[in-house]
Amino acid sequence: MKNIYKYLLLLAVSAGSYSCESLVDDLNEDPNNPGDAPAELMLPGAELANVMVQEGDWARLAGMWTGYFTGVDRQYASLNQYVTTSGDYDATWGNLYAGVVKNTRIIRAKAEAGNNPSLGAVASIIEANAVGTAAALFGDVPFREAANPEFPSPAYDPQEQVYADLQQLLTDAIEALEEGRGTIPSTSIHGLSRAAWIEVAHTLKARYYMHTRQYEEAYEEAQMGISTLGNSLSVDHGSTYGGNLNLFNSFMDWDRPGYMSARDGLAPRLLFADEASYRGNTKTNEEARANFAYITDEQYAEGYEPNFYGYWWGTAPGLFGADATYYIVSYMENQLTLAEAGARTQGFEVGLQHLNEYRAFLNDGGYLNADYVAEFELEYSYEPYTLLDFTLAGVENPDGTAPLNALMREILEERYITFIGHIEGFNDMRRLNNSADPFYNFRVMVTPNTGTALPERFLYPQAEINSNPSVPSPQPGLFQPTPIND
Repeated sequence: MKNIYKYLLLLAVSAGSYSCESLVDDLNEDPNNPGDAPAELMLPGAELANVMVQEGDWARLAGMWTGYFTGVDRQYASLNQYVTTSGDYDATWGNLYAGVVKNTRIIRAKAEAGNNPSLGAVASIIEANAVGTAAALFGDVPFREAANPEFPSPAYDPQEQVYADLQQLLTDAIEALEEGRGTIPSTSIHGLSRAAWIEVAHTLKARYYMHTRQYEEAYEEAQMGISTLGNSLSVDHGSTYGGNLNLFNSFMDWDRPGYMSARDGLAPRLLFADEASYRGNTKTNEEARANFAYITDEQYAEGYEPNFYGYWWGTAPGLFGADATYYIVSYMENQLTLAEAGARTQGFEVGLQHLNEYRAFLNDGGYLNADYVAEFELEYSYEPYTLLDFTLAGVENPDGTAPLNALMREILEERYITFIGHIEGFNDMRRLNNSADPFYNFRVMVTPNTGTALPERFLYPQAEINSNPSVPSPQPGLFQPTPIND
């Protein structure tokens, strides 16, 4: 599958370019037109477009604003200081709507015509992933009228409505997959079984219920969510520049070396034992995870750098190695949703149970690359916690707070570390940065890169401002929370 990435990426671009014209009369008379490709062949293009949304520019920007990375050179030095313009968001927004939404809706229509609801369900899950990301980052976004030539200026739907619509889209996808009619094509780049796709849909539903603070619903969905690492929605990468490299690696090691480090990041300071804020204790050794996520060799920049070691460095892949797998919707997220939502709604014992299940996973190697850990002789340990660890003078309660508060602090910090390189870390930071939250004082305290406020959203793209009169006006600023976080 890795060998055809470049071809599939070209297919994604072609399919997006022709998605409007494919609805024009008589276009389907041209058998060579990419817009008239079978739905099975369009699916990998839509999936790859979604990979670019989740793993590309927006993930790097979100990471710089969440304490995972530091922009240190040229444009990235400015972005790190929250100096950003609407034009910075054009490319990925266009890819999301032209590459994902237009094509998933064509795929669904073709799947319905071909009596293959399972294929349509997979397309719906990919669309829900992409649009949910847009709603989280921007607030109100086009959805109901999006990618429809009848609406050249699609309306911006309220953020809460978009989340509700996505929940229904995912529910319908789950029902279609559970009915078992039709097939999931082998062309999918994710290689998941029917059962795994159902679990991914449940985890996405749980994610969006977390975004909207519907924690009971999130806990219920997560119980049906991704049950093994292998059932995660992920993408494997390879060693071909311009083809199948991990997108973080392509940026940091090939396209813009030295633009982005982790010099001022909070995350490495929580992971490395020689830092005052090290999160380890007698039951937790973070050596392996620290060195898997970051390097200290100063290859392109001073201080910590995201770990881009891998194929081209003659090593097994670090977290952002050329050939490192990238997890889009993961077992890790699902387990930590069970822990947080469980603690919030079911109490201390349930939250601790799920946290310890996750720690057992980490203690078996977790999501680390085993070859990398062995090659660099790294150690790790994640022993189970008990109630005593969260009571006064316990290893996870140095300040004598209530045990539930101490447990939630550990769960939220674990989520923060696990989401290094993922947009969900930025989503968590904004969700929890709300004084009405009962655990507000126990969130991960990310310090603004400059000034006193953390960014609350992305800016609407300039292309939308120029061409779509439906774009919200006045346009909200970078520090104005989206409606669900207001």
